[in-house]
Amino acid sequence: MRHAAEQRGVPYKARLERAEFAVQFEESRRTLWCIAAAMLGGRDLADDVLQESALIALDRIDTFDAGTSFTAWMGKIVRYVALNAARQRARRMTVGSIHRHAIENPARNNHYEKAAALNHRGELNPDQRSFDDRVLSALNTLTDTARACLLLRVVLDMPYREIALALGVPQGTAMSHVHRSRRALRDILSSAGPVASTQSGVDDE
Repeated sequence: MRHAAEQRGVPYKARLERAEFAVQFEESRRTLWCIAAAMLGGRDLADDVLQESALIALDRIDTFDAGTSFTAWMGKIVRYVALNAARQRARRMTVGSIHRHAIENPARNNHYEKAAALNHRGELNPDQRSFDDRVLSALNTLTDTARACLLLRVVLDMPYREIALALGVPQGTAMSHVHRSRRALRDILSSAGPVASTQSGVDDE
């Protein structure tokens, strides 16, 4: 009797086993977390998004081709789940609520804290440990994809090739997003006026 995966046209040898899924998921967790936080515009639901994404991925494990990138496959699922979560809370989410959540839950996860700690040149400020409303608001003027490219590059120091693979965009687009996002943040943070959180800073390509 053929394996169920083979009956659906998926070669059994190419199938990802659950134990290997767990290993690869842990190896990709930081990248996936940054993607989720970027899509959400904050860190407060990123852990929940990762958990839901993992459950969805496990349910669809037979669709994964073991010869392809696990991070790219999971990244697509994470983006889908995160964007759905962001849409569901869009009306009630504000920069102020994200800031209050960070103060009330300082130990939950510090990845997005580091992402928010960008200086006026759009570079990571390693000594900064607290949220900055103005910087977070500036980040939220970027589109989801631009913000994800910037965080993966600045926070995780990922090569552009890997950023492009994880987000399903051309490498040149990833590079352009990072360059333009740095410039947009520099312009915003060097100005004296208020920051509008409208996601109008950098368009997707």
